[in-house]
Amino acid sequence: MCTLIALHRCLPGRPLVIAANRDEFLARPAEDFAIRETASGRILSPRDLEAGGTWLGLSHRGVFAGLTNLRPACASGADGVEGDIDADGGRGEAVPALLSRGEVVMAALEADSASAAARSFEDLAECSYNPFQLLIADEHDAFLVVYRDRARVVALEPGPHIVGNVEDARIAKILGTDTTVTTDAAPVLGKAYPGFEGIDGLSFEANDGKGTEEPRALKLTRIRSSVEKMITDPGYDLFEGLARICREHVEDEGVGSPFEATCVHIPDGNTDRYGTRSSMLLELSEDVGSSRLWVADGAPCQRPFENRSLLLKELGLKDLGSKELGLKKPSSKNHELKPDLGERLRA
Repeated sequence: MCTLIALHRCLPGRPLVIAANRDEFLARPAEDFAIRETASGRILSPRDLEAGGTWLGLSHRGVFAGLTNLRPACASGADGVEGDIDADGGRGEAVPALLSRGEVVMAALEADSASAAARSFEDLAECSYNPFQLLIADEHDAFLVVYRDRARVVALEPGPHIVGNVEDARIAKILGTDTTVTTDAAPVLGKAYPGFEGIDGLSFEANDGKGTEEPRALKLTRIRSSVEKMITDPGYDLFEGLARICREHVEDEGVGSPFEATCVHIPDGNTDRYGTRSSMLLELSEDVGSSRLWVADGAPCQRPFENRSLLLKELGLKDLGSKELGLKKPSSKNHELKPDLGERLRA
C-alpha cells in the first residue's frame, strides 16, 4: 500500500477514520475484502495471493493495521540486492531470504489492542524484512512502527496522520531520517525506479548534487495540508473530501512526478502496468452500528466507491468506548454522512 490517511481521535463520535490507496503492479493477484477466521478471532481484510498476508485489515476487537512499503527497498538484504518496488504484503523478488511483510499486518490484527500490538513489534527481528511503515490504531491509541533493518515504535498523538512510502516530515524529525534525495543517498537517482526499467520518465534527476525532495514526500505534504484544512472547515463533507484526495492525479495538481499523485497510473505502452489498484474509506464510530466502509475496487478515478458496511456488521465489532478527544471538535452538524453519499462518491 502506498497512501494511508488516518484521522485518530480528532472527530466527535468517531475515534478512527481511514482513507487508503493501494498502489501495485496490476498483474499481482489479490482477493477482495472478506471476513477471515484466525486463531484469535475474525478479521476483515483483502488478501495478497502471491505472497500471502495482507496490506491492511480490521479485527473484531477494533484494531486497525495498515502497512506501506518504504523507499528505497532493502539496500542490504540477505544477498545484498535491492528489493522490490511495491510488493504489498509480499517479499521482494530480489531478496528471497526476507520475510513477508503481509504477515506483519496479520500479526498486528491478532493483538487484543493497538498498544499490545505495538509492544509486540519492539523486538521484531532485525534485517528480516524489506523496509515498511505499519500504522496500528484502535479507539484509544495509535502507533507507527517504522522498520529499516530494525523496528522503531512511535506513539502518535490524536490528530491526522499521513503515511506513505517515505517517512512523513514529522516522523522523520523524530527518527532523525531525511526525505530528500541526494546523489550519495539514493541508488535510484538518475535511474529508473527498480521494476520500471524501460518505461520513460520514471527517474530522479540530479539537482546540482544538492538533492531534491522525494516525490512521495511532496505527496505527503500536499495531502496533510488538504486534510488539515478539511477537518477545520465547519462546512466540509468528510468522505467526499477524502474520496477527492484519493482520486487526485498529477495533472490535477500540476506536480512533476506520477508518484507525487495520490491516484497513480504508470503506463507501459497502451495499458497501465502499475498504479492504484483499490481505494478504501473506513469510519469507526463509537456507535458501532454507524460505522462505515466504502471500497473502490480499482483506481478511484475510474471505479465508484461502493458501500461495504455490511461487512463491519458481519465482523462483529465490539462497542467502542467513549474517551475525551485530544483536539478541538469541529461542528458535528456538518459531519453526518448524507443518504445520497454513495451516488456522489460514484461521480
